[in-house]
Amino acid sequence: MYDIFVKNGRIIDGTGNPWFYGDIGIVEDKIAFIGKSQGDVEAKEIIDVSGKYVTPGFIDLHTHSDFTILPNPLGESKIRQGITTEVGGNCWASQ
Repeated sequence: MYDIFVKNGRIIDGTGNPWFYGDIGIVEDKIAFIGKSQGDVEAKEIIDVSGKYVTPGFIDLHTHSDFTILPNPLGESKIRQGITTEVGGNCWASQ
């Protein structure tokens, strides 16, 4: 049984291959299944994402969050855009 099962997504797996329709099963915060499920699936939570993309986190290679993260330490605007990793200090202010 999965903890979370994300079904009917347009999956972009980060390999450079074209997206594909599929499902993702998660157990204990780890991806346990990627593909197209066959039949009924048991999960604590099932999320239907029909028509939406499911992607790995994005990397922001040129960010200015070094200025904004102190007043907004949760960084909600980045998380809502799917950014999970940032590279800061690329500009003059880092010197």
